[in-house]
Amino acid sequence: MCDMEKKVYLITNRSLQSQLLLNFLTQESDASVIFLDINQSFTPDAITQSIVLYDVQASSRRASKRWSGLFNRSEGHFRGYLINCPTSLSVYEKISWPFFESMISRDCPTESLLNLISKAEKSLPGMNKRYLSKKSQNIPTGSPRIKDLTEREYEILSELCKGGSNLQIANNFFISEHTVRTHIYNIFKKISVTNRTQAANWANHQFTKCLSE
Repeated sequence: MCDMEKKVYLITNRSLQSQLLLNFLTQESDASVIFLDINQSFTPDAITQSIVLYDVQASSRRASKRWSGLFNRSEGHFRGYLINCPTSLSVYEKISWPFFESMISRDCPTESLLNLISKAEKSLPGMNKRYLSKKSQNIPTGSPRIKDLTEREYEILSELCKGGSNLQIANNFFISEHTVRTHIYNIFKKISVTNRTQAANWANHQFTKCLSE
């Protein structure tokens, strides 16, 4: 690995902002920076022993779902970071990226991003110790994860974390309060909690664990 060229994959759309970021990273980073169009198909398994930057701001809901699914099924060995994140992501969005190390806000200075990449580059040769693949991470098999809750259930769980009432949630998703209550019942049952506070604590714990593992 020490003799391999270090690579940074920037997954974003084609825009003036992304081009400026690409130029900056290309000029300032020692690694080879490769642009990947967020709206195009790609096989993540081809990204091995590399750094991946996924631009959340440039991503549509459909693209985010497709890319997170591809990475979660991938056997590629990489270090991933979500960049240009808004101040608040839904619970579903957060837990959809369990093998990405951190989320970088959109007001993060480019110099700070460069420093993060530089630190990640230095650890690439030793990735086999911790980042060999997602299978090497110690994730409890009995812990409810993204596969156990549906996307709609995560959306409603996200609203619960914000303190939304059944009526507010129903209005937000154009569904009946009865349907909301059914979803909440299913959520509580799947994650083994009995009230909203416990559900919010569970969601926060899952997010924290995703970043710390």
